[in-house]
Amino acid sequence: MSTTDAATEARVNENVVRLVAAQVLIFAIATIVTGWWFLAAYLILDFFVRAFTAWRTPFVIVARQIAEGLNLPNKPIYAAPKKFAAGVGFVFSILITALLLTDQLLGARVVTGILVVFATLESVFSICAGCYVYSYLVAPLLNKYNHREA
Repeated sequence: MSTTDAATEARVNENVVRLVAAQVLIFAIATIVTGWWFLAAYLILDFFVRAFTAWRTPFVIVARQIAEGLNLPNKPIYAAPKKFAAGVGFVFSILITALLLTDQLLGARVVTGILVVFATLESVFSICAGCYVYSYLVAPLLNKYNHREA
């Protein structure tokens, strides 16, 4: 199995993902309410680590502890779409932070509001908008590219 195949086969616990999204939701709402740029900057770091590394962030650690404390079952799902969605969150967080640092509060609130919608969909309804983009646009392109290499 190639490293690409191994990355594609990696799994995460859906219940932990939803609890992480709930924490993102809390931070995003706090960002809208306070206008504090450093909350959005923390989201940049968290999304970056989740999207581009195998490290665990404080959000993931807390979510795992909550899942264990509530005896939530392990519901394995593919990690690749979730990593892609975290990459989208990373871009949103950069934009939010930049808007806050340039005193564009209305723009920051609009972009953060979009992040709130996505985090609510994931945490409450288990709907991952970034995963749909990954499944219908990114994965087919990756498959097409991988078949050309073979």
